[in-house]
Amino acid sequence: MKRKICVLAAVVASSLFLTACGSKEYLKDIKAEKYVTLGTYTGIDATVTKMEVPEGAVESYIYDNYLEPKAEKAPVTGRAVQEGDVANIDFVGYHDGTAFDGGTGTDFDLTIGSGQFIEGFEEGLIGADIGETRSLNLTFPDPYTNPDLAGEDVVFEVTVNSISENKAPELTDELVKQLGGEGYNTGGAQSVQELNDWVYNLYDQSLKSTYDNEVEIAIASTIMENSTFQELPEEMVKRFTMSIENNMNARAASMGMTLAQYMQLYQGLDETGYRAAFAEEGVRMTRQYIMYQAIADKEGLVPTQEEVSGEISALMAIYGYASEEELKKSVDVEALREDLMRKKVVAFLKENGNIQETAAIAD
Repeated sequence: MKRKICVLAAVVASSLFLTACGSKEYLKDIKAEKYVTLGTYTGIDATVTKMEVPEGAVESYIYDNYLEPKAEKAPVTGRAVQEGDVANIDFVGYHDGTAFDGGTGTDFDLTIGSGQFIEGFEEGLIGADIGETRSLNLTFPDPYTNPDLAGEDVVFEVTVNSISENKAPELTDELVKQLGGEGYNTGGAQSVQELNDWVYNLYDQSLKSTYDNEVEIAIASTIMENSTFQELPEEMVKRFTMSIENNMNARAASMGMTLAQYMQLYQGLDETGYRAAFAEEGVRMTRQYIMYQAIADKEGLVPTQEEVSGEISALMAIYGYASEEELKKSVDVEALREDLMRKKVVAFLKENGNIQETAAIAD
């Protein structure tokens, strides 16, 4: 759990969007050397796994995002439900003999193997004939979004009304052009080969970003263990803790969940637990940034105003701000400066470290 939050913190770093203010909230407000005595920070050994794009990942992405949405259902007769079929079903879920809220559906199209329902539901329909009713004795996962059902045994009565297959169109150059014209994000591809290359690069860039984060975590952790920290500025700890919470909130919202639901389901933490984890990670991030600032001060890696202006211009282009003044209304420029410093220090540490790579195929 802590690892997941730590990785997220490394990805989001210091939130660029405006937060509260305080007398010692930013690195510019302190002298880093008063809060940390650096140990050895060059020649750091780290072994990190470098993931490769798995075979079939590009094809799966293209099918899921471009072909499946255009698939047409073809009715199936004369056989039972198979993996990959679309089974039209009626179902009722019972807990202790009583139908529970949210456990009933009629005329519902379920793709077998999609993982849409709890474990055992879809698998339990394989082999069922049209018109057949099956009783599925299942157990809800724990944790679960509905805490009243978490870990509970239930019975689903399921009737298969019909079976169909999804017939996806063939991927052709013409279809690729059509997809772009219909608003699908294809990276401007005009052919099957260009689309394959674009999707591969998406995976590759994502894996490179993960690799860079893992390298940073490995190096920074070692340097922090070799360093001695004094009591941290409370305002700065609060800012980093708030940054973590804001980003976890955004992740939960993107999945249609509250923060409490997300943390319970994916990290197994109640509110007391996840707030303690956020606070602990806020302290770790504060130490890490103060450590980075101390290294930047010693090695001459403090960002210049020209470099900061370049970052601002890049953000304006990415997010479509009309002017720098408009950007500064919502973007925390001081946090941007800190993150630019982090990038320069991490690049220095990598260049002056001993990074050993092991190769593996991504899941």
